[in-house]
Amino acid sequence: MKCRKCATKNPEGMKFCGGCGTKLEKVCPHCNFSNPPQFRFCGECGTALEKPKEAPPINYLEPKSYTPKFLADKILTTRSSIEGERKLVTVLFADVANYTSMSEKLDPEEVHQIMDGCFRILMDEIHKYEGTINQFTGDGVMAIFGAPIAHEDHAQRACYAALSIQKGVMVYGESVRNQWGMDFQMRIGLNSGPVVVGSIGDDLRVDYTAIGDTTNLAARVEQAAKPKEIWMSQETRNLVQGFFQDELVGETGVKGKAQPQKLFRLVSENPGIRTRFDAGIARGMTTFVGRRLEIETLKTAFNRVKEGEAQVVDVVGEAGVGKSRLVYEFQNFIGSDATILTGICVQYGRIINFLPVIDVVKAAFGIRVGMDENEVGHQIAERSTGGLAAMIPFYRNLLSLKVEDLRFNSLNPEGRKFGTFEAVKNLLLSLSQEKPLVLFIEDVHWIDKISEELFTYFSRCIQGHGILMIAAYRPEVSPPWAQGAHYQRLGLETLGSDASLRLVRNLLGGLPLEPALEQKIVEKTGGNPFFMEEIVRNLIDRRDLVKDGDRYVCSRPIEQCAVPDTVQGVLAARMDRLSEDLKQTMQVASVIGKDFAFRLLKTIMELGEELRVRLTSLVGLEILYEKALYPELEYIFKNALTQEVAYESLLKQRRQEIHGRIALAIEELYANRLEPHYELLAHHYERSGKAEKAIEYLMLAAEKSNQSMAAQTACVFFKQALKVVESAHISLDPDKDRRIHQGLASASVDIGDINAALENCRKAMDVCRKHGMVAHEMEILVGLGVTRFFTFMEREEAIRFYEEEIARAKEVGDRGTESQILSAKGFYLGSLGYRYEGYNMAVEAEAMALQAGDPRAVVGARGLRAFAERWLGRPRKAVELTEGLTDELSKMFNLNQLSGFIYFRGLSLAEMGRIEDAIIALNHGIELCEKLRSPIHLGRLYNTVGYCYSEIHHPEEAWRWNLKSDGIARKLIEQYPMRGLIAGEIVAQASVNLMENLFDQGKTEEAWSRIKPFEEESKGPDYYRSRDRWTARLDFLTSLILLQRG
Repeated sequence: MKCRKCATKNPEGMKFCGGCGTKLEKVCPHCNFSNPPQFRFCGECGTALEKPKEAPPINYLEPKSYTPKFLADKILTTRSSIEGERKLVTVLFADVANYTSMSEKLDPEEVHQIMDGCFRILMDEIHKYEGTINQFTGDGVMAIFGAPIAHEDHAQRACYAALSIQKGVMVYGESVRNQWGMDFQMRIGLNSGPVVVGSIGDDLRVDYTAIGDTTNLAARVEQAAKPKEIWMSQETRNLVQGFFQDELVGETGVKGKAQPQKLFRLVSENPGIRTRFDAGIARGMTTFVGRRLEIETLKTAFNRVKEGEAQVVDVVGEAGVGKSRLVYEFQNFIGSDATILTGICVQYGRIINFLPVIDVVKAAFGIRVGMDENEVGHQIAERSTGGLAAMIPFYRNLLSLKVEDLRFNSLNPEGRKFGTFEAVKNLLLSLSQEKPLVLFIEDVHWIDKISEELFTYFSRCIQGHGILMIAAYRPEVSPPWAQGAHYQRLGLETLGSDASLRLVRNLLGGLPLEPALEQKIVEKTGGNPFFMEEIVRNLIDRRDLVKDGDRYVCSRPIEQCAVPDTVQGVLAARMDRLSEDLKQTMQVASVIGKDFAFRLLKTIMELGEELRVRLTSLVGLEILYEKALYPELEYIFKNALTQEVAYESLLKQRRQEIHGRIALAIEELYANRLEPHYELLAHHYERSGKAEKAIEYLMLAAEKSNQSMAAQTACVFFKQALKVVESAHISLDPDKDRRIHQGLASASVDIGDINAALENCRKAMDVCRKHGMVAHEMEILVGLGVTRFFTFMEREEAIRFYEEEIARAKEVGDRGTESQILSAKGFYLGSLGYRYEGYNMAVEAEAMALQAGDPRAVVGARGLRAFAERWLGRPRKAVELTEGLTDELSKMFNLNQLSGFIYFRGLSLAEMGRIEDAIIALNHGIELCEKLRSPIHLGRLYNTVGYCYSEIHHPEEAWRWNLKSDGIARKLIEQYPMRGLIAGEIVAQASVNLMENLFDQGKTEEAWSRIKPFEEESKGPDYYRSRDRWTARLDFLTSLILLQRG
């Protein structure tokens, strides 16, 4: 280490300078923190303390100098088997468009410097897709894909490499323009055809003999291409058609060809056509056996969909039984007859809102990994035509893009949530107009709550559309969409004995095995396909199974062939047999998750080409698959169980360390756009033991959840943040302290935990008053006013609370807040029976809100006025006041207020005698609330429809609706006791309605038998509020029955 004081170079490990005695420290260039000499990253802020080593000079005439080790090893270990072979390849030519002009204007050394940077881009991208560079020219390169390393998808790899090269050169060209004032652009040509591989030397030189015009046409295509473009021949296009977007650009003559050759411009990757199994197929998937009936079930469902009859099918089975494989085979069967979108849930994904939904929306818009914000925004805008244009702000927000729409930004969290549901629904319905849509949600047992709600809502909106929704999950869960005439559950059982034996033999290349061992494997695995695959591989790896002619035999007595009892045992044993470096790579990757990006793992492990060698080995062993090649290399564990076993094999301290490094790497790699990664950062920092960072991201993730109206998830994050604060003995700064308690209060109201909401409101209020946070204090005052509506208070107690809050709002001069608290007070007193007071407060609150110019306060006060008008027997005035408000609230996606107004408007219309209009309005509210699973509003709406039918003398129909209302409200009281004050009134109204229905049907004694039990039940606190709204009716009914009985 070099001393900063005297510049003496000291050996590694020295603590003090040998020249002057100064303490040796590494000072962070970012925060000036002094670090010990052995540190590579700053202990204070995580910044790298060492500059990356400069890349060694490359000899472009020597292939060994520029070929990565993992490729070199592949070539040398397989050369004896490929020399002299005929191979189908894709040849790539690339050169600089204005090289001659640049050479004339710049010094040769400058040209060399520019081209050196260019060649490094070419090498990186070509080698990333396992192409080999045949030769460098002065201004470009010739590369071959498919030889000497064979790839069935050589043409696709060449196209991916070409797209990556142009993307890299575009960025590099900016630096060339800034430094030398020269335009720097490349053109690329591709052609596919046969070659013969000649000799391969130790220095990696490969001789090829072109067959026909393979190489010549590739060169011609490149010469014809325009700067910044990629052109390809008809032969290459035939091999990649469907995988990429292209367009016909012209023709070129080729020596020896009578007809001109068509040329195509490669535009971009075609999104949505590769699946997670593609790499597995290339490496040889096992034969699909024993699922004929299940496949036929899916085919039948798809046939109904093609006729416009929507279907929902749940594929349910234990881990490893083949759920994803079944759906893959079905998707393979339907091919291009449908649009296929997939959303994947992951193990840690329960805490990441909208995770599978984001997958689906990205696929629907054709958004690929690597697109920047501008590209994503352009893609959304371009494809959001017609009615989808109004939904653009919701799509942008869902994908964590900046939203500058005033109407969207004025929405409350509930409005954003409902608006997002509508936006996703409309997007998918529009796609189904073009051709049938297949929506596949994988691993639903790990789904987050808000995605579950969205897909449930969507499943209730698809009838009459060509949509097949498939969900795969383990038996321990049952999603809310699992109901309805268009739903079916497809249970995936383990394979039977015959199918199991066929699978075992297929795993052995179709060769038989000793019957006793076959039977032992089938019995141990219980017919689980994944378990069978792993056990057979385990026996072969241990050399317990060896090939003997046309069959496999045991290398030792069968009783000595240990077959583990669990698949976890098989996986653990297999992992232990790996070399230490492969095992370590597998373990570190498992901490990231089931799938991971190469660059993230590379950043964590601080490895270069060696990591590629290791991953290539793990892919070859079928522990990993390549999930994506372009635009970023990604891998996925073959099975979730493999990832789980690798993760559990790490000691706790080692896991903590890796989690911490992953979090740092995410912050570094995605520094400009961290919001989509808040939940992941919270997950990794919490498990790393870094408390302050964990608290920071847990809070950010919780606030993000509250904005999405994902209240349950928000509560989990906030409570976890408080738990970390307590366990780590951390003193929060005032603003964080306020944010946690205010956010937790808001989320607690939404899930019905009113006690927690009040407690956290008070804590947040104390922080605000102690530290002078007046604006936030006003927000909390409004929240308290609304929250108290769910509590049991006598008149005097309620007045005291609300007056204290109004006085504080007056003190700080916040008229908007004063208006909202006054509305809450009026509503509470009105519900206790003080109707005139409630009405007067509504009038005063509305005038105050209009003066303050607060639109939310205006809507709240006007809504209270409408309620009060009906309370006072003026339903016509209530209808007038709600005219137009429902449309306005629909635009605001405010479900709570909208449902309340629909209910109240419907009830008022009925009281005016406009029964038909009332039922139409109420049914609109029911349709909305059923799709969004809003039980508190449904209970009100159901019994109001029941009231309508009883008014027009249809007691049987009224009975049906009132019975639904009673059931849903009682269930609500059971689930959320603090909501009993609202649900209790619904139960009471429905109960009295039911008694009236029985009386109207002539079932007097049955009605009478219900009165006494209900009178006892209604003495409880749940029935305290709005008693006057139903007690008079009950007394009247009792009188009628007594008169009739004499």
